[in-house]
Amino acid sequence: MKTILIASSVLAAAIVCAITGCRMFSKRSTEATVALSAKPKGRIAIVYFSQSKVQNTALVAKWIQKHAGGDLVPLEPQTPYPEPYGKTLKAANEERAAGVHPPLKAVPPLDGYDIVFIGSPIWYSTYAAPLATFFDGEKLSGKTVAPFCTHGGGGAGRFFEDVRKTCREAKVLDGLSIRGSNQIERRLDIGVAAHHTEDDVVEWLNRIFK
Repeated sequence: MKTILIASSVLAAAIVCAITGCRMFSKRSTEATVALSAKPKGRIAIVYFSQSKVQNTALVAKWIQKHAGGDLVPLEPQTPYPEPYGKTLKAANEERAAGVHPPLKAVPPLDGYDIVFIGSPIWYSTYAAPLATFFDGEKLSGKTVAPFCTHGGGGAGRFFEDVRKTCREAKVLDGLSIRGSNQIERRLDIGVAAHHTEDDVVEWLNRIFK
């Protein structure tokens, strides 16, 4: 009986560790330790859509702004997605099936920007529908585009390929894929910091702007 209890305790700890990234045993600092070695040249806009409660994509956008500078341009649907996140994804799937690009609140013109970061959570293997609406009005011709995405463990899917296809007249740099939180982790209030830090963002900036 004692052996069974010990084995059960070890299994439970392993499950918690897998879900939380061992956060309960070793809290990971997100503060950057890597220096930015290649400051992007030109005026920067950081366009992003972020939906989940823990705001994974928004956090990455803020890390980019902290180190590269620029203006944050959040995309906000005129009609907010329903909560909880499961209902959000159901609504997003219905939009995808119907080819709907949801109306957005006003987005400032990007004519005066040279570099545009584009960020989105991965919804059904590509960027979220609000990004599709944004691309309807902004082709970003002649600009440098740096795509980044967050996902719950399934990877970037077609995100980078789809951004390149959509921004054919822009110079699209290599993108950044960040593992954010999945639905279990969201219930435990664990966000991007459980998996990635500012260093991942700085190292990416150093690679694409070297």
